[in-house]
Amino acid sequence: MKFFPIKVAILCLLATPILYTVTLISSEKYLSRRYSSQIQDILIGDSKPLLDGSIFLEEQIANNIHRFLIDDRVLRFTGLGLNILVTTSQGKILYPAYLDVNSPAMEMNDEFEGQVIAKKNFELLNNGLEVKVEANLDHGSFIGNIILFLYFGISFSVFLIFYKIGSFKASLDRKKNMQLITDLQKEDEIHKQILDDLKKERQGLFENIKALNTKYQEDRRKAIINEEEMFDEIISLEEKFNAFIEFKQAKEKEIEELKSKIQIYERRKTPKLRRNEFDFILKRFSALYKTIEMNRKALTGFLTLDEDHQIKVEEIIHMLDRDPDKVIIKRKVFSGKKNRTTCFEVLFAYNGRLYFTKNEKNMIEILVIGTKNTQTKDMEFVHNL
Repeated sequence: MKFFPIKVAILCLLATPILYTVTLISSEKYLSRRYSSQIQDILIGDSKPLLDGSIFLEEQIANNIHRFLIDDRVLRFTGLGLNILVTTSQGKILYPAYLDVNSPAMEMNDEFEGQVIAKKNFELLNNGLEVKVEANLDHGSFIGNIILFLYFGISFSVFLIFYKIGSFKASLDRKKNMQLITDLQKEDEIHKQILDDLKKERQGLFENIKALNTKYQEDRRKAIINEEEMFDEIISLEEKFNAFIEFKQAKEKEIEELKSKIQIYERRKTPKLRRNEFDFILKRFSALYKTIEMNRKALTGFLTLDEDHQIKVEEIIHMLDRDPDKVIIKRKVFSGKKNRTTCFEVLFAYNGRLYFTKNEKNMIEILVIGTKNTQTKDMEFVHNL
């Protein structure tokens, strides 16, 4: 068991289902993308029957897909199942359709004459078609079994190679052990001879120990005298250490007091910087955009934006000042509790929101600037004006 490849065996046992599962999922995604592309290519086919009204679009799509499923060799050979869904961009399902695809369009009622069918087909094509294909590559399918047997064969081959290597190493190890036993037996004889020599030396060592013990007792007496001197030195060092601790604690307390003073200074300094920035932005907008009035709420919202959003919203403000007609209005909202005046919402940078109106001076007043996250509070502010 020493050279049995237990790690390789565990790795092969774990790798086979993991690789099988990953490959199965990857193959399913690949086949879904592949067949989605192929079905999109053959989905419409010849558009002439659709435009002259001789066939419904749903019927032609169903015929083309059925023909593709029958002609595809991979699907016939492997029995792979496909879930196909064809819809318009508005969500109307065209395939699978609950429609008798074998009945020609000319056998319909009078209300579905050629022109009506052609018009309907044109409208559906004009709306755009979306194709979703999902390949059903389940466990136990033909392709799944091939992948499983392939990985099982690879794992078994790898294990067999390592097993043979381990068997060869085990054979060499047995030969080395036999040689080692022979060498140890020879060394045992040598050690017995050495042991006899050591017994003789032991008697001599006992005599040396007695002499060393006498010398140890003398050295111990001298060490006791030195120990008393060391205790005095230790007491002196402890007094110096305690003094250092007190000095350190005093300095730490002084540092904490300085940190508190710095925090108080920073708290006093920040609002002042904020007011200076607010006044600067107000002056700059007043100087650059003569036909624009900025509400304090709008200026506050502008300062909370990041740099990219500030650039985008200032571009909108510039357009409102120079050419308001080019600004794209998303919707109208009403502002004020009593006088329900019209307010306009403009989007910027995907999630940015700007609300403006025209005041009594016939100037554009920017009411609020914010984002999607602050829209609820911004709308409450607009309604409560």
